Formats: sequence, structure tokens, C-alpha cells
Amino acid sequence: MAEFDIASFVSRIEANRSVKDALMQGLKTRRPPYRVSVTDLTNLKQAYFRRKHPEIVPPLEKQQLMWAGTGFHKTFGSAVSSEQYLEQFIEADGVVGKVDIYERIPVEVKTTSTPVDTEKLLKQRPSYVEQLGMYCAMVGANEGEIIVYQRQADEMSASPPLLVYHVTFPDLESIRVEMRRRRDALLEALISNEPGNLPACPWLHRQCDYSSVCDCHTTTVKQGHEIAALAAEVYVDSTAGQRLIDRMAGAKPPPALRINDIVFPRKAYFERLKQQEPALAEQVREQKEEYLRTLDERGFVDALRDSLRYGAPGETQRIPVRHAPLADLVQIWHNMPIILRDPKFSSLVERERLPRTFPHYFLRLGFECALTDHVRGRLLTYYVKVPKDDAKLMVYDVTFRILDAIRREAIQRVELLEGARTALELPKCPSWLCSYCDYIVECGEA
Repeated sequence: MAEFDIASFVSRIEANRSVKDALMQGLKTRRPPYRVSVTDLTNLKQAYFRRKHPEIVPPLEKQQLMWAGTGFHKTFGSAVSSEQYLEQFIEADGVVGKVDIYERIPVEVKTTSTPVDTEKLLKQRPSYVEQLGMYCAMVGANEGEIIVYQRQADEMSASPPLLVYHVTFPDLESIRVEMRRRRDALLEALISNEPGNLPACPWLHRQCDYSSVCDCHTTTVKQGHEIAALAAEVYVDSTAGQRLIDRMAGAKPPPALRINDIVFPRKAYFERLKQQEPALAEQVREQKEEYLRTLDERGFVDALRDSLRYGAPGETQRIPVRHAPLADLVQIWHNMPIILRDPKFSSLVERERLPRTFPHYFLRLGFECALTDHVRGRLLTYYVKVPKDDAKLMVYDVTFRILDAIRREAIQRVELLEGARTALELPKCPSWLCSYCDYIVECGEA
């Protein structure tokens, strides 16, 4: 099929120095010295030492359990809800949080290796109830749900592997007061370098990662669960639990298409085939380790991405693409689609050459603009390997012509990808991708 030349649809590229300077200044000054999260407020002592000793990392075995939990969250969330309700960022009174599922009420998903007595959630897992209570207070909801998946449940046990707890919180203002008290206590400890007034960690003598540096064995402040005590009703909703199990066990629809899939349709074709095959544990482990190895290169990019997504109220919104079967959200920042990329070049690409050098960037941004009816979009490039600090970040405002043609190309790619029987029926990926592609042999297009 004829190659779609996105460069011919770019009518103007303007370097926006004002936005660049504002972003850089915002990263340096706008954010508080310590960003306090809901998770921090469930364990103040651990939050303190996690910041003061970033060199301490969990052992690989513990990280693997964390990865397993993350994988379950993604799979479970996609099966029982839709993209626009998953991992919702919220902020109130200088505290940030991320609700696993938030449609009508906050829903927190937990995985555990040890069984939970259905009648003793408040006693055995008070932190679960505290976290949900804070989410409810932040969004003004008097009720929420905690979904607990028992990862290693005994096959002979009568206890279901998935439990849904419904929790009510009639006094949200008292929760907010306690949140502010904990927030202030943590910030004061961080600023003064004195954690003595923070309550002892519940993980004392239980293989805590910070046991070598913490003061939990000498502190006189006991751990309390004031927010959990404000829960008026906690009960197991067996009907909801069984409904979720049935939904998880039902026939799985094909993986939802994302905008990036139609930017690289052949790669997406092979990845969708691969998702139907069981992944080897060693392959998953290698992928996770590779991700960890690259974290040190992503620090600024991740901070910038967080600044864009979790900036001041009203700056950012994520809107769903309104064309089935695409299931994706477009990030709108200052009323235009925005994407952030980190090219590995050691020098900046001239503005006029950008669409030919990075056609995939412009294809992605063009599709986002066309599918959301925006003539202009914003491209941020951060050159990790450029030595000069003030030249690393560039902000470009890109104007596209003939949005209808770009939209038609996007829709055509969706239809082709949905019905393709071979990769050769799909548009080629950029030539540079072939050198790194895992599917070059199957594709046959070097």
C-alpha cells in the first residue's frame, strides 16, 4: 500500500521558548521539596526513610512480588473496567493519590500472599481501609470498595480467591483533619531530619528494608489507625465478588487498540499474536530487569512527564478517543494534545528536518490531533545525550493541515489492523525500527 507521508500535512513548526522556560522553572520551583502521597500517610516512618535513603532498594525476590501485583492490577483493571476509570490521579490539601478504579466510587485493588479472614479486615489489614478512607475523603465519597486477591490461596480452601469489601465513611472531614496532621508531621520530620515524632513502623522485626537505618526499635510513638477507626461499616459483598470472578474467567476480547498501535501497525500485529501465547517467566524477569537498568536515564523525563500529567488543576485533562475499537486517552495540556519523547541523538535536529527525521513522532501527534479535532499539537523532545543542559529540552507547537485526511488514515489503519491476516497487509514501520525489531524475521521486511 502507498506510504502515508505525514510530513506533507505539517504546515508549521514553531519552537515555543516561553513554554520551555516555564516548564523548566516549574520543575525547579513549583513542586514542594517533598511530594506527599496517600501511601506515605499509611506509614510515615517508612516514607521518611525511603526519601532519606534512596540507595536502599528491595531485594529481587520482593520486587518480583511487587511486579506480580502490578501485573494483576493491570489485567484485572482492564477486565472489569474501562481505560478512562483506571489509575485516576487525585490531589487535595497537598496530598496526591492514585485510585486503582474510580468510576462511581473509589475502588482499591490489593493482592496478598497470606489469607485474609473475611470478618477481620479492619484488624488484619487496617492500612487497606485507611488508604481507601483517604481516597474517599479526597473525592467526597462516603463509600468505597476494597478488592482483595489472595495470590496463593489454597485450592482446597472454601475461601474465595477474590473478596470485595464494601466500606462506608460517614465522617469525611475527620479523615481530612487526620490526613493534614500526618502530612505536616512527615514534612516537619523531613525538613528537620528528625523522625523521632513519627509512629513506629508496623514492619518492625518483619524484614523491613530500612531496619538497618530506622529508629523504630527505640521510638515511643506507637502506630495508630485513626482513619480505619472512622469506618462505620465493613462487609463482604459476595455477589459482587462472584460477578468479578465470572467476568475475569469469561471469554477474553482481543487486546484493545491504542493510538501507538496504528503508528506501528506491523509491530502491533505481531505483539497481538504474541499476547495469545504464554510468556516464559524468565522472559518477564529479563524485561523487568532491563526496565530497572534504564531507570537512571529516565529521571528527568519521568519528572517532566509527571509535571505535565499532574500539574496544577485545570492544566491537564485526558480525553477518550471517540472511535471504536480504539480504546485510548489523549493527554490535553493547555488545550492542545501533547506528547513527550526522548530521542537518543547527541545533537539537536533542525526544526525543518524534524518531520522527516522523526515521522513516528509526528504521526502519533497528528493522529491525536485529528481524532480529537485539534489543528495544533505540542511536541516535547528531551535529548538525553546532548551535553548542554539548556539545549536538552525543546518545545514545538505543530500545526497540521487537512485533519480529515489524517483522520481517515488513522481509521483505515484501525480497520486494516483489525482484519489483517498477514503483516504484509499493513503499512510498514519506519526503517530505523527494523534494526531493533524482535519480529524482523516474521515480518520479512528488513
